[in-house]
Parts: sequence; structure tokens; C-alpha cells
Amino acid sequence: MGALARPLAVAALVVLALLSLSIGPLQVSPDRLLAAALGGGDETARLALSLRLPGLLTALVTGAGLATAGAALQLLFRNPLAAPDLLGVSSGAAAGAALAILAGLGAALTQGAAFAGGLVAGGLALAAAGAVRSAEPRLTLVLCGVVVGALASALVALILLVADPYGQLPTLTYWLLGSFGRATLSEATVALMFAGLGALILNLLGFRLDALSLGDAQARSLGLSAGPLRLIALGAATLTASAVVSIAGLVGWIGLIAPHAARLIVGDSAPRLLPMSALVGACLAVLVGQLARAFGPAEIPVGLLTAAVGAPAFLALFIATQRGRA
Repeated sequence: MGALARPLAVAALVVLALLSLSIGPLQVSPDRLLAAALGGGDETARLALSLRLPGLLTALVTGAGLATAGAALQLLFRNPLAAPDLLGVSSGAAAGAALAILAGLGAALTQGAAFAGGLVAGGLALAAAGAVRSAEPRLTLVLCGVVVGALASALVALILLVADPYGQLPTLTYWLLGSFGRATLSEATVALMFAGLGALILNLLGFRLDALSLGDAQARSLGLSAGPLRLIALGAATLTASAVVSIAGLVGWIGLIAPHAARLIVGDSAPRLLPMSALVGACLAVLVGQLARAFGPAEIPVGLLTAAVGAPAFLALFIATQRGRA
């Protein structure tokens, strides 16, 4: 199963992506979509591709990015409940986007503000934890992330309170609930570049993440500089999560569930876990995106669906994991 797991996951993701592009008010077969992607095809296929491709790319980037960051954080903190919002990144991105919407900035600047907000929040958490100089750096970082996230959430609540209820408030609410259909193809491509860079750094760290998960003393015994490596890993995870939140809004649970599901398939080793987590996360995001469009012309906020589906799914994974250890 281990040798076939990744090819099967890739095949499943390709099938899901084709179905996502094919199914909808405009029913288009995969061969017509392929012809349209190559510059030919009929007008209906080209229209369906142009309408659905940005949402598909956003879902792929969101799922893979959140899952990769989540898997890395779970290894670093030796905590199965670690998720990309652990450092306050998601709340910081939400605060940045809310400020941009309140200021009446355009979609591109709102995305940039969300990206900057996530990076600032993650940087503040890291700086505060470094200033404490605690004997328990992991616990200190978690607590600093909680504090930064709480401050950012308070800022978002204040912005919601003063926002125009007829103009800005609906936009703010829609962004905070998450969506795969809001970003344009160019915006999703830019987010893919930044999220891909962060994910690439995490994958290049490879076995070093496994060493860090064993503790600083064990990492140093292997000749690794634990502090700088952890800082690089946390920075890469922050970059990935910030880029994702900037285009999709607040989408929870995928960064928590996907690494657990991947762990059941390929085990705990970082070189195998991170790529599989990305594939599982991308599959989950595409499924949720398709489900969000299945009940009518208006898209259901994906943040609501990931919470509704993620909570029971995580419970099922937790039970399966505990039974496997028994």
C-alpha cells in the first residue's frame, strides 16, 4: 500500500479535478475540456473552463497548502491538534483583509492585506516567543500564537461593529466564512507561487522535521541547529498558510484532518507525510468546493462546510487511530 499510495492519491485528485470542471449547470465532458484547454474546443467548453478553473485552482492551493502547513506544525509541536491557525496566522490574515475592506480597497489589495496580516501575526508570535526565552519553547510559542490570534480576532470584531451594514458588512462576512469562488485566476496563481514556495521549503527540510519532532537535544545530537531550523520551518508554514487564507478566507479543519488521514496511509515520516498530506488536503478541498455548489446557484460558504464535515470526520479518524494503537 505504501508504494502505491501516492500514485493512487494523484489519480484520485486528477479524477476529482476533472469532475469538478465537468459537473455544473454547463455539463461538459472531459475530452471537450481538454480540447478547450489546448486552445480548441467549442464555446460551451471554453466558457465552462474559464468559469470553473479559478475556483478549482483556489481549492487545490487551499487544500494542499493548509494540509502541508498543518502536517509540519504537528511534527514541530508534537501535537496532533496543531493546525495552521496555531500561530494566529488565520486571524491575522482575517484582520488584514477586514481592514482593507473597511478602507474600501479593491480585491487585489484586500488579498495583499490578508497576506501581509498573516505574515505579521506569525512574525509577532515568533518574536514574542523568542523574547520570553522559556525552557519550553513549543509551549511558549503556542501561548504567544493564541494571544496574537485573540488580539487579531478582537480587531476583526471591532471592524465588524463599525462597518457599513449595507455595503461592507456582507463582504466582510462572506470573506470570513471562506470561499473558493471569489479569487480570479491571476490571484490564485500568485497565491500558488507563495504557498508553493513555503511548501517546497518544508519538503526540503525532510528528515530534519522528524529530528525536530524528537526534541532539541536529539536534533543537536544529529548535528542539526534546532533553533534556526525551527524558525525556518515555522516561517515556511506561516508563508504557506498566509498565502492560502489571502485568497480563500477562513477555511478550517482541512489543515487538521488531512495530516491525520495521510498519517494513517504513509506513517509519521516527514518526507512521506508532507506530500501525502498535500494530496489528501487537495482532494478534500475539491470535494468541499463541489459540495458548496451542489445545492443551487449560490455557493455555500466553504468554511461552514469544512466545519460541518470536518468535525465528524476528525472524530472518525481519531477513533480509527486509537483503535490502531490498542
